[in-house]
Amino acid sequence: MHSPATAVAFRRQIWLYALLSVAAVVALVLLLPGDLFLSSPNTDLIGQLAAWRAFATDNIRAGHFPLWNPYAYSGQPFLGDFQSAELYPPNVIFLFLPLARAVNLSFLLHLLLMGWGMGFWVTRRGNHPLAGALAGIALALSGPVFMRLFAGHLANICTMAWAPWLFCALEAAWRGPRIRPLLLAAALVCLQILGGHPQYVFYLGIAAGLHAIVYSIAEPALRRRALPNVVIAYFGGALLSAAQLLPGLAAIGESVRQSKLAYNFVSMFSFPPENVLTLIAPSFFGNLTQAVYWGRCYLWEVSIFISVSGLVLAALAFFDAGHRRRTRLDLLIAIPLGLLALGNHTPLLKILYDWVFGFGEFRALAKFDFPVLIFIALGIGAGADALIRGRLGQKLLAQTVLLAGLFALLAGGFILLRPEILGRFTHFIQQTHESYLSAAQLSDDQFIHDVGLQAGGALATGGVLLLTIGASLLLARQRAVWRWVPLALLPLEMFCFARANLDTSHISDLAPKPIASYINAHPGDYRILNPLSEDNGYFLGKSDLWGNDPTTLKRYSEFMAFAQGIDPNLNNQYIYFRYLPKIFALLRFRLAFLQNAHGYQIIDNPGALPRALLVTNYQVKPDRDMIFAELNNPAFDPAKTVLLESEPSPKPQPGAAPGSVKFTDTNCDTLTFEIDTPTPALLLITDLYCSGWRARALPGSVQSSYEILPADYIVRAIPLSAGHHELVVEYAPASFRIGLIVSVLAGLVWLIMLKVSFRVPRPHALS
Repeated sequence: MHSPATAVAFRRQIWLYALLSVAAVVALVLLLPGDLFLSSPNTDLIGQLAAWRAFATDNIRAGHFPLWNPYAYSGQPFLGDFQSAELYPPNVIFLFLPLARAVNLSFLLHLLLMGWGMGFWVTRRGNHPLAGALAGIALALSGPVFMRLFAGHLANICTMAWAPWLFCALEAAWRGPRIRPLLLAAALVCLQILGGHPQYVFYLGIAAGLHAIVYSIAEPALRRRALPNVVIAYFGGALLSAAQLLPGLAAIGESVRQSKLAYNFVSMFSFPPENVLTLIAPSFFGNLTQAVYWGRCYLWEVSIFISVSGLVLAALAFFDAGHRRRTRLDLLIAIPLGLLALGNHTPLLKILYDWVFGFGEFRALAKFDFPVLIFIALGIGAGADALIRGRLGQKLLAQTVLLAGLFALLAGGFILLRPEILGRFTHFIQQTHESYLSAAQLSDDQFIHDVGLQAGGALATGGVLLLTIGASLLLARQRAVWRWVPLALLPLEMFCFARANLDTSHISDLAPKPIASYINAHPGDYRILNPLSEDNGYFLGKSDLWGNDPTTLKRYSEFMAFAQGIDPNLNNQYIYFRYLPKIFALLRFRLAFLQNAHGYQIIDNPGALPRALLVTNYQVKPDRDMIFAELNNPAFDPAKTVLLESEPSPKPQPGAAPGSVKFTDTNCDTLTFEIDTPTPALLLITDLYCSGWRARALPGSVQSSYEILPADYIVRAIPLSAGHHELVVEYAPASFRIGLIVSVLAGLVWLIMLKVSFRVPRPHALS
């Protein structure tokens, strides 16, 4: 045991290193060009998340907290979309830094947080601090983590970063019993939920449960605390994050994700078994920058590289007398998580899809590879600790590593000599229909030759690394200095891997100049269709008809499917636009920008309806398909007739002169109207219907209350009596108000319990 003075000095050193690390990251971000993103063009950051961060930041700076996003999918819940991450505390940096620098700082700080968390957990288990640092580097720069920068997956990284801290806190809580680690665990679950990626929250929750179960079985003294502590932490985290969680669940209830997804959709991006080769040859199938990726799915979903040195260190820990028990328990956690990552490549997914809640709500089960690598990183830390302390393992381990290296080197050399042999492999990949390359490219002789050279070189490089590590373990028996070779190779491998998969983009990629210039030359309140960057309407100042997000409103998705000649029951977040029907005038659609070989083809639809108008004719069509059939009628005019699902009250007077509508104030969440109508009429608002919208009367209005009805299935109508109306239409979902109250109360209880915990004497921890 360390003396109290030593412990205090150690903590001070940790804080000093932490502050220096943050300072280094901030300096790096400030040295980068101000318009540069550490993410590739045409990925989620450039196509969605940058616009969302800018939209939220600009509104909050102006004193308004936005709940509705009018710029994608013709409008959708914003706070209710978890990826908005409006309540995520670290996003405060966006208020003080330019967009690109805030994005880059967020990426790098969260990688740093993840590395610290992994290192802290490894060190807390009694390992050397250097071993913890190596485990942290390996995890933070591993395939499932670092490649998310290329893909622009900011919300993924923000959620993933807290995982090692959470597992460490849970371990501390169940080995106590102490309340403070449990409070910390609840706060970490809250941060994960607010971070913006609920799929990782769910998958890491499963990992936390397995972690508790395995250790409860192995250590009977933990059985009464381990799993209950996990449940308490997640319940507490849900309460703390209720202001985000409840609006998010409410939005999902009206989105295309409100019911179980189709099995074929859920099974997409299951981990391909052949990609286990990325453990020792990360660029066997190519990489994200220099070599075309020809494997299945997206590489950032299915690469599990965590360094060749790291694998050997984990194997060393598996057999080391001081670490093997825990390492084997960690492996027992990683194995079922690995089976889950395989998805539809095992019968397990179908069983879980049919019987277990949550497995029908997400796709890309390959994301389970992240928690798998967390528990492998624990083994890396343990193996590094053994090596640092001079425990080299059995000679057989070094010989096995040498043999594996020789096999990999020979196999890589054979492929280099005969690269065409990979033709069968590329044909197999083609037959799976899971590659994003064309069949012609995968069967092209020159392409096969090139990927053969790439794959052979990658495998041979892995073999050389294994041979080097195996030889160093043998030589270390004669001269101890050789044991540092694997420890030095690990960060070198990870930094080379990170460099090979890092790309950049620029602010200019967010709003193409030809589109921005054309829109600026054609002012007005209308919507556009820009299929290449549908979520970037905020940068163009126009709402887009479509977007790229799983929380699109179900009504709207059904309408768009119908408009494209697709069965509305087969709706989802993806639409390929083949038609621009005249009914799109109902959505204020005016301009479409379709890319072609010469740049952009611009289609102008000058017949777009205004944002609000008074209509006196209506029909009641209680059935969706009846409404769609009428909308498809060439004689139907949305400017003159409204299709309702129930009788309005008061009823409009058909054929009468409707009166006038004037906007007095607008923002993303509210519309304020002043209306005069000589007869009862319907106020038709060409914004999407969603249950969170409310209408309330202002002083001087002839009506005391107003009701918002779905009109033409997707937009809004408000029945008006004759007279003068002043009203506000606002997006104010009850789920946010209730969630905010729950979060505030839960936060107060959390703070009180934290204060009390400092007064309670610390009990003797279990060994």
